[in-house]
Amino acid sequence: MRKLGQDVRTADKRITATTRQLESMIRLSEAHAKMRLSEVVTPDDVGEAVRLIKSALKTAATDAQGRIDMSLLTEGTSAAERKKKADMKDAVVRLLDSELTAGGQAVRYAEVARRLAEGAGVPVESGEFAEVMRTLEMEGAVMVSGEGPRKSVRRVTASV
Repeated sequence: MRKLGQDVRTADKRITATTRQLESMIRLSEAHAKMRLSEVVTPDDVGEAVRLIKSALKTAATDAQGRIDMSLLTEGTSAAERKKKADMKDAVVRLLDSELTAGGQAVRYAEVARRLAEGAGVPVESGEFAEVMRTLEMEGAVMVSGEGPRKSVRRVTASV
């Protein structure tokens, strides 16, 4: 099961067999033996438990690339999604620092989204962009003010 979570193309190693899953496998094996009215767990009972757990993992923890990613279960998002958001966050900060708010002035929120999409070469979903902007605001990296079309963004920099 752990080998299912390893991707030879990347350095990412996703642990897909936890202690909790091992304990579940034991309970499922015992339950399968009880269904057969047996007091002894056989390799067939264990095989059925493994099949059930693999099936459940493939259903609940498979990312968009078809790899099993336990962080989908433990954190609610895949490692690829977290990396994408981190990359978008870095791109927004670089964009604000280099071009848009260099003099400390504010820039329209929609302009940041438009320039980010141009730089990425792919459309930036408004929900993802809004989430990244909220994260940056909570971290104190940007300040968002206004509403609707008047919404603007200002880069917050540390002063010494």
